[in-house]
Amino acid sequence: MKMQFNTFELESPLNYVNELLLKKENGKAIRYLNKLLDENPSNYQAWLLLGIAKRRLGYLNDAINCFTTVTELNSSLLEAWGLLTITYLEKNERSLAEKTLAKASQLNPEDEKIQFYRENLIRLYKKFGPFF
Repeated sequence: MKMQFNTFELESPLNYVNELLLKKENGKAIRYLNKLLDENPSNYQAWLLLGIAKRRLGYLNDAINCFTTVTELNSSLLEAWGLLTITYLEKNERSLAEKTLAKASQLNPEDEKIQFYRENLIRLYKKFGPFF
C-alpha cells in the first residue's frame, strides 16, 4: 500500500524518506530523519515521518512523542492527530485518544475532517482495528 500525504507536499529531502518508507526500510528512514532533524528540529514533516517509522517498528512511545511534536509545530495537520490517536488506542489508552481528538477539534473548530475524526475515529478503530 502506498502512503500518500494529501494535506501537504513533502520537501525534496523527505521524498527520499517517503521512498524508504514505501520499501519498508524503516531503520534507514529513521537514521536519515534523525540527521535531518539535527539540522532542523522544527521540520514537522520530518517528525511525522519519523513517528510513522517508529510506530511501524513498535516503538509506540517514541511515535507518540513524534506525533505530539508535529501537533505542537503544526496543529492543523490531520495525519498527525489521527496517528497520535490511533497510537494511543494501540496502547489501550482510550482516554488519551479521546483527549487528543478533543484537543484537535478545539484547535481546529472549522476543520470538517478533524471534526469527522473526533466523531468517528475511535469507533471505527474499535470496530475494524488498525488501519493506518
